[in-house]
Amino acid sequence: MPTYHVILVEPESSLNVGLVARAMKNFGLRDMRIVAPMFESFEKAYVAAMMASDVLREAKIFSTLEEAIKGIDVIVGTTAKPSIRVISRRAVSLREFVSEIRADTSYGFVFGRESTGLTNEELEMCDVVLNIPSSEEYPTLNLSNAASIIFYELFILKKEKEDRLYEPVPREIRELMLESIKNIIEMTDLPAYKKRRLSSLCKRILGRIYPCGLARDEAIYLLGALRSVEEKLRRVVIDVDQTGKKL
Repeated sequence: MPTYHVILVEPESSLNVGLVARAMKNFGLRDMRIVAPMFESFEKAYVAAMMASDVLREAKIFSTLEEAIKGIDVIVGTTAKPSIRVISRRAVSLREFVSEIRADTSYGFVFGRESTGLTNEELEMCDVVLNIPSSEEYPTLNLSNAASIIFYELFILKKEKEDRLYEPVPREIRELMLESIKNIIEMTDLPAYKKRRLSSLCKRILGRIYPCGLARDEAIYLLGALRSVEEKLRRVVIDVDQTGKKL
């Protein structure tokens, strides 16, 4: 079964943290990770959490988001208004994402500050960005409300959806694929700005099939092919550098 981790980035309200903890226990979630909380006392959090005080006691505190997401396969950001400025991430609806969740994969759901949400830099660290459709008149959801909706969908999935039949792609294999693609691009004659854009586009394309549209054995086979191409190009480049011949 998939495992879920809830990550709160610089929460501003102790009360909201308690409400999120309560929602987590309502829907069977346990692992809360808090990045640099902006309040000094958890007193109101424990009051709001009520019977979910154990979730708060077991919560882990981190200094940075990078530390908090370590060891998690898929990082899922949340935002009220998906931006098109960040080309390398994928924005999907909650229902679309939930329908693609895979067994034996760990997911980290990242929630931003109550006032400003996640920064673009933080969203860049995510593999997928979720948006919960809501009224255009007032689209911004309270932190605990947004979290509760997501937790509910995950709970329903656990009850109703069968596990996927094929093994998911580990995060490290995806990273190796991206590294190989970037190395191949760097060996082309493209201008530097086009190399950067092509690398971002490849990351976005790979994000569309990861982690839900590619089996582990398929990813390993593709990684082998990419590395073969990379090694062949590297030998050609070295030969050209040594002989001065043109390709």
